[in-house]
Amino acid sequence: MKVLRTLLIVLGILAVILIPKFFCGEPKAGDAQKTGPKGPINVGVFEVSGEELFQDYQLSGSLLANEQIDLKAETQGLIQKIYFTEGGKVSNGQLLLKLNDTDFKTQLAKALANKRLLEDNAKRNEILLKKEAIAQADYDLALTELSAMEADVAYLQEQIRKTELKAPFSGTIGLRQVSQGAFITPATAIATLQDAAKIKVEFSVPEKYSSKIKVGDQIQFTVNNSSKTYSAKVYARDAALSAQTRAIGMRAICENTNGELIPGLFANIKLNFPSQKNAHLIPTQAVIPILKGQKVFVVRGDSAVEVKVNTGFRSEDKIEITEGLQTGDQVIVDGIMYVKNGAKIKINKRN
Repeated sequence: MKVLRTLLIVLGILAVILIPKFFCGEPKAGDAQKTGPKGPINVGVFEVSGEELFQDYQLSGSLLANEQIDLKAETQGLIQKIYFTEGGKVSNGQLLLKLNDTDFKTQLAKALANKRLLEDNAKRNEILLKKEAIAQADYDLALTELSAMEADVAYLQEQIRKTELKAPFSGTIGLRQVSQGAFITPATAIATLQDAAKIKVEFSVPEKYSSKIKVGDQIQFTVNNSSKTYSAKVYARDAALSAQTRAIGMRAICENTNGELIPGLFANIKLNFPSQKNAHLIPTQAVIPILKGQKVFVVRGDSAVEVKVNTGFRSEDKIEITEGLQTGDQVIVDGIMYVKNGAKIKINKRN
């Protein structure tokens, strides 16, 4: 029993000695360096200077017809005749569709006959009134009956007019959605009508650039499957920025007499803003996003110092700094992931 107890004590002592070595291993030569003081961080820097900034901003938009509507009848009824061809051209005021108006015409004929009788009666009463053969009230009643019948005639004439659908402007008719003989209501879509002699370009400009483009400015755009560049003139803009996108909607217009541009196409728009002298441009990789804005690291002596900045125009590889930097500042661009505020640095590359 005493031997077993002694053996257990010896095993416990060995476990205390060997287990840490087994899991932790032997100390490495580099471990002392990790815990010791670090040397300067090798970095590459970019020196800020005043450059001329050519601001070409790319955005997307859509092409719209100058005018476009869904053709619908003003009243319900049976289609008597269709006068347009799908995909064909129509002129302003051209008759496109006719509904059955037989009932209205019959009622109108009856109303016109009653109107003639009431006109004759009003003339007779006028003569009798001058001879003092009837009272003024009798004459006034005849005039009232005549006015009511004239209103009935005008109403029936308007109902007959509503059975005719005419083109509100010149353009191209789309695909037909109804057939002759069908019963339609004012909610029935008959076809679309588009005036594409001019094309509208609809797009939105971000808030930061909204003051740089105004009504009257020219824009250039291209469409898919074409290398041709088109020009359009900005003619309108929204009254306010969108609360969701923080952008303002704009529309430009261009001629399309040859019909090359089709409403609905995607537009690639290029905005050419005036060039800016002495702009501060730095490589985009130097800018670090933070919770409330953006920052860069600049060289101050042999240390890196954090500086908050405001940015402006951005190109493929550079970004404009509107606030926070001055000409001559050296901004860290390489080795930035190892740099902290106040870290010692060593410049080994200048861009």
